[in-house]
Amino acid sequence: MFLFSKKKKPSEDSIKRLEYQLCLAKEAGADDILDISACELTEVPSSAFSLCKVLQKKVLILHGNDLRSLVPKGCCIGALATLKVLDLHENKLTSLPDDIGKLLSLQVLNVEKNRIKQLPDSIGDLRYLQTLNVKENRLTVIPVSVGHMSSLRTLDISENSIRELPKELASVRTLESLILDAQVMSYPPVSVCTAGTEEVQRYLCSEMGLEYCPPSQYLLPVLEHDGGKQEVDCVDGEEKAWQSKFMDYEKRKEQKQLEKLIFEKDLEEKQREHTQLFLLNNSRKEDVLLSVKLEQQRLELGVSQQQKAQETERQKILDKVRQAESNVMSRISDLLFDNKRKLSYYFLRTNLSFFSSFSLDYMDKKFDQVLSLQQLDKSKAISQILQEVLADQRTALTDLLQQLLKQKDQREEELRMVLVEMDQKSESNQQNYWMIQYQRLLDAKPLSLRMQEAAVDGDLGNLLCKLSAQHYLPVIAHHRITAEALRHMTTKDLRKVSKEMQEAGPSTPTAPLQQQLTPPLTPNTPLTPTAPSPDRFSSSECVVCMEHESQVIFLPCGHVCCCQTCSSALQSCPLCRGSISQRVRLYHG
Repeated sequence: MFLFSKKKKPSEDSIKRLEYQLCLAKEAGADDILDISACELTEVPSSAFSLCKVLQKKVLILHGNDLRSLVPKGCCIGALATLKVLDLHENKLTSLPDDIGKLLSLQVLNVEKNRIKQLPDSIGDLRYLQTLNVKENRLTVIPVSVGHMSSLRTLDISENSIRELPKELASVRTLESLILDAQVMSYPPVSVCTAGTEEVQRYLCSEMGLEYCPPSQYLLPVLEHDGGKQEVDCVDGEEKAWQSKFMDYEKRKEQKQLEKLIFEKDLEEKQREHTQLFLLNNSRKEDVLLSVKLEQQRLELGVSQQQKAQETERQKILDKVRQAESNVMSRISDLLFDNKRKLSYYFLRTNLSFFSSFSLDYMDKKFDQVLSLQQLDKSKAISQILQEVLADQRTALTDLLQQLLKQKDQREEELRMVLVEMDQKSESNQQNYWMIQYQRLLDAKPLSLRMQEAAVDGDLGNLLCKLSAQHYLPVIAHHRITAEALRHMTTKDLRKVSKEMQEAGPSTPTAPLQQQLTPPLTPNTPLTPTAPSPDRFSSSECVVCMEHESQVIFLPCGHVCCCQTCSSALQSCPLCRGSISQRVRLYHG
């Protein structure tokens, strides 16, 4: 990024060229041109502004550099007020100064091949500007103030991102040449833009409601004004010739190239002459530098003598300060000795009082410690007695639990015997038994489900009875399906209801299979009761995983707080922190 990149240091040749051009512009009899192009400049030297202001330069050539701004810090664009030609092409400018309109004498402005994104509105104040070249930049619009440039003849806006021309451009009656990218224009239309400058001006005049007049009618007053301006500025005949050549260059590019070659040849000859003058100036500079060096040596000698005198004076002051410091130190030592005696006396008194208070505190603490030990022994004895009582109670509870478990096993065995007897009965008795159980289940149906079934449409209930599908009645009552809704239900809706039934499980009891009702062939096969036990344990969730029910009794504490999985990894009870000596598994019927 540019913000963090180091500034590129100009080469020695560029520095020499810059110095040479500045010296050349300062010489007596120099022309009105200041050419500091191709000097690898990142900003315009402030000396160039000073030269243009003092020597009233009319042409400033700055192309082929790395300029990012036109006006350096500490300078004002008003110093370039006498300029007529400002050449800034092939730089890195991103914008022009907002007060560029102060260059009232400017006739040619060339900012080709830069990075300018927007032209300032003050550019419309350049009333005498005849050529404006903004080719190959990053412009998107042309400011409306361009319509105030009453002397503009040539405008080059090609190779930009401009898609529309301002209607106010019709006010520029002197415009002879308008160069733009006709194929990408949206206003005026492409057909108008490809027809040439005259058609574009006619179109804009018609849009503005103005009458189009060719620029030849307005060209003569502009030229006359330029002539009057030159007489006021006292420009010689050579400048007039140069001005005419420059105007021909704007009209015919091929002729300009030839003139440029001739100008470069003349420039090379002048540079040779100026090189000789530069060498002479260098010899003069060496003489000046030698005299400056001698003067500097003389000044350094005077400075060294002055420094020696100051050093002696400083030494005297330091001696006086040391003497005063020694006197102060002696007085301070005396004061410190007196303070030390007073502090020692005070320290002895405080020590005596401290030791007396410390002995009293020690006796109090000793007494408190004896009392606390006695209290601790009492509490330990009481806790020991309580632990023994609790251990006896836990032992009794354990015996009672084991007895209850034995009774439970006996009841289970009796139930198995009853089941065996029931299985040995005939098939009709078994069917009657299950029908009775089924009727009991139907009688135990919840009140809310009965109310829902009672609210079902009578026709729909009769239809289910005819189809022997009474077991679907709770599902229809739960989903509040009417006969009309059932008539309009699709297969997809019925599948959805069936899926919910499968997820919820069967709502009515079903009779066991014949294979399940058949008594076992071998008497050794254990049978488990199908009916739930009448007495259930009130269970709580595991305090470790918080997911399963508590299934294990910890002995000797007797707490039931963990499941079978979590209890295997515990060494002490989570509730009382007592050690676990035995685990008893609970089976909930």
